[in-house]
Amino acid sequence: MTRMGLLMAGMALTAQVGLAQHPRPDFERRDWQSLNGIWEFQFDPQNVGVEQNWHSLTKPYERTIRVPFAWESQLSGIGDTNYKGVAWYRREFTLPENWRGRRIWLCFGAVDHHATVWVNGERVGEHEGGYSEFRFDITPHVRFDRPNTLSVRVEDHTERETPLGKQVPDWYTSVSGIWQTVWLEATGAACIQYFKIVPQADEAGVPTGVVEFTVELERAAVREPLQLELRSRNRAFPTQQFGVLETETEKTFRLVLQNPRLWTPDSPHLYEFELRLLSEDGKRAYDAVRGYFGVRAVRWGKYGESDFSYVLLNGKPIYLRGALDQSYNPDGLYTAPDDEFLKRDIELAKRAGFNMLRIHIKADEPRKLYWADKLGMLIQADIPCFFTPSERARRLFEKTMRDQIRRDYNHPSIIIWTVFNEEWGIGRLTEENRAHRVDWTLQMYRLAKELDPTRLVQDNTGWAHLETDLNSFHWYGRNVDLFRHQYQIVNRQEVGVGKGWNYIDGRVSRGEPFINNEYGYLAAFDGDGDWSWGGLALTNTLRSLNRLVGYVYTELTDIEWEHNGVYNYDRSPKEYGFDFWAERMSVRDVFATDFLVIDLPAIKRAAPGETVQVPILFSHYSGRFVDKPFTLLYRLDYIDALGNRRRGQLQRQVFTTTPQYRLTPLTIANLQLPDEPCLATLVVWAEDWNRRRVHTNYTQWLVGMEQLPAFELKRGRVILRFKPTEYVASAFNLQSQPEKPMQGKHWARGHGYVEYAVAIPEGVSLSEVKRVRLRMEVGAKAGREKVDWAQRVHPDDYPQTDGKKYPSRVLVEIAGERVATWELPDDPADARGVLSHWAGVERGSYGYLMEATLPMTPVLRARLQQDRQIRIRLIVPPELPGGIAIYGASMGCYPMEPTVVLEY
Repeated sequence: MTRMGLLMAGMALTAQVGLAQHPRPDFERRDWQSLNGIWEFQFDPQNVGVEQNWHSLTKPYERTIRVPFAWESQLSGIGDTNYKGVAWYRREFTLPENWRGRRIWLCFGAVDHHATVWVNGERVGEHEGGYSEFRFDITPHVRFDRPNTLSVRVEDHTERETPLGKQVPDWYTSVSGIWQTVWLEATGAACIQYFKIVPQADEAGVPTGVVEFTVELERAAVREPLQLELRSRNRAFPTQQFGVLETETEKTFRLVLQNPRLWTPDSPHLYEFELRLLSEDGKRAYDAVRGYFGVRAVRWGKYGESDFSYVLLNGKPIYLRGALDQSYNPDGLYTAPDDEFLKRDIELAKRAGFNMLRIHIKADEPRKLYWADKLGMLIQADIPCFFTPSERARRLFEKTMRDQIRRDYNHPSIIIWTVFNEEWGIGRLTEENRAHRVDWTLQMYRLAKELDPTRLVQDNTGWAHLETDLNSFHWYGRNVDLFRHQYQIVNRQEVGVGKGWNYIDGRVSRGEPFINNEYGYLAAFDGDGDWSWGGLALTNTLRSLNRLVGYVYTELTDIEWEHNGVYNYDRSPKEYGFDFWAERMSVRDVFATDFLVIDLPAIKRAAPGETVQVPILFSHYSGRFVDKPFTLLYRLDYIDALGNRRRGQLQRQVFTTTPQYRLTPLTIANLQLPDEPCLATLVVWAEDWNRRRVHTNYTQWLVGMEQLPAFELKRGRVILRFKPTEYVASAFNLQSQPEKPMQGKHWARGHGYVEYAVAIPEGVSLSEVKRVRLRMEVGAKAGREKVDWAQRVHPDDYPQTDGKKYPSRVLVEIAGERVATWELPDDPADARGVLSHWAGVERGSYGYLMEATLPMTPVLRARLQQDRQIRIRLIVPPELPGGIAIYGASMGCYPMEPTVVLEY
């Protein structure tokens, strides 16, 4: 078999196994053929291919590539992340005999950035723009008696004046070449070029059941009258025909649905149809396109007696619980490995509690939008940005925006277009750049509104608004209580008609909905860390703002060196540790529809026995409890200074009715904190009328820890506490102590030992001691073994707990005797490490409560009486050299120092 024959066989197999589905379920022809698969490929660094007629060469190209994956990606088979410039693609295709006499269309989902195309050595067209679909009528250039040769020249320099999004060196791996599906379609002489579908709504924004279609036709030489036939693919509405005059290339008609089923995230009903272009008598079919639509309407405005604005879906408020979605993946970068991957991303978002994805500065694959439509996920779609302003940049940006809005217009999931992000490409307003920053920015916002008056449009997300449908802000940071303080003031004083906060150029708010559009405890450049505790604290604050009607958490998944995802980059789960403090609590509670707000700062210290007042509020957006009851339950638990867990008394209150679409105060819980040093946790949850859990939340106090003595007589025991850093020796093969000593934690890496000498105070008699008990919080200590993106090092790297474990083993010796072997599963970091978050060092890190006991013997008693100290040696053996981390009362999970208890 020839090389080309082998390539053809490989292409056919790849098309079957990989991205074999039609790329446009919203505009799908039955007669189509995927060209995905193995193509010939060659870089052209000297740009000599055109001059040397590479489009008509008979000799093979030097390499092969798997289409449709960018040449930087691993799935392409190339994986070259450094090359920028010109590259060539080539493959053969054959046409079915039943396509003879029809128009043949060559279609490209997206090619970054400039593509020139030849078929059988003849140039058929070119296209500039890395995110836009384009197609060519190649009917005059194809043959049916033998294979056809398709050649594509691509040029991409990742120029900062072209629409790039975040595929730039400052951010993530760039994407070059063919990165969406390539396919062929066959139509008649006349065909359906495009259609736009607009569900109509009444003055309140409620869909009426009237759906308007605007159909564009490509007639070529066909000048006779035609008809359009619209039929339901599942008998949801009767078939209808509409006449098209011989002079018409556009037809608008209306479909009236009886008792329409509305599209919402909870009930994403789609009406599937086929639109046929027929001869006037209906006997000859020129074209047929399958598609679907959802009946939904979106706008902003007030609702009921509210004094602020909401986002209204089908006339009702919806709280936007969004996640930023970079829509990258490790192996395909911009391109999903397969269709199941796209579906699973939507499912993962819903599983975490989100009802919206903000697809960030990328015009995504249409099949991802299809799964959002089908599974019920709202989409905020960003327009890909440029970074260096110029006339070319503005021209290409406008073209990209026009193409993106046109292609994706019919997806019911899309409710927001974002024109600019954080002033990228438009810059801060100065006198010198006013024409660009104000005049042109407003022009683009108004153009987006003109192109699509049915959706919300943001001018610039984050700050510095001019005209917008959403008053959005962004916030990242570790100081969660500062955030609470600042934005509760903003919520009270700066939101509403005529307010200038968050606007520029002397402009003020028209009363647009107040939303957060990015937030996170762990920002992009904060390293590989844990966001669980801080993410919950920030979200609790957001839900405490009664005028706020939505947020976007950053982000759905990790991406390369950025680690704030709900999931890892490979979509594997992370661990959060919430259920350690509040049983059955998960990350889904962070992003819940209905949310119990605990309106207190996150970090709280108190005296033993102190009485505290805890406001508990209910952010109710599901509407389930307007006329049905729910029960509020809460309980004050604590962990004492020896690591013992104590459960408090359960309190409950029943609420028979709760207003919807607002934040409602439920109660102020008056609590007396424990009268001993401890970490106290108030757990709050709600149950519906069937005792099903609605939402869970918690908050914590560190009680009396400054009063924790090193020596204490308590209940017939002598308690001796020591600091993790008070070791007499620490010797390990990789690292024996941290570069900078920290209060509340000592660690060492590899194998070796750490030893402590705990003094026995004068006056403590050992004559009646029956045993010596050691209790301490201990974990393993990794180096960079758990970091997911080793190429980038950050001083604060401390990865969140997930399936990647780093175990260790500790042999425990007390007074020279081997008393225990501790198996340490991991070096974890999540919400269980609350004290490390409060300390602001190695945030989220914690260990496991471990214990070892040594019975007292006469010889041991004599030795201790002589030495007046207890030697403790913790040995990490070479066979499992996972290091050791020892926690004190100010870090980790347990509010305790390493402790020796002499039991009588």
